[in-house]
Amino acid sequence: MTYENKYVVFDVNKGPKVIVDSLNTFGEDGWELASLITVAGEKIVAFLKRGPLGEPEPVDENAEKLAKLWGNGGKA
Repeated sequence: MTYENKYVVFDVNKGPKVIVDSLNTFGEDGWELASLITVAGEKIVAFLKRGPLGEPEPVDENAEKLAKLWGNGGKA
């Protein structure tokens, strides 16, 4: 699987509300916070990921047949 990645730099002096609001905005676009690091005690770098990208994994037909046979509603 391939993920799209980006980072955003925040100034600690602007307070947590700026960080939370920004991360929530990115979250609405499908971005997820992966990690945070502090730099020089004044900056916070947020690493974001979105994905997976590309084609979905193929459906295993045998798994579906076995699931139907074993009675879990046809869900693999």
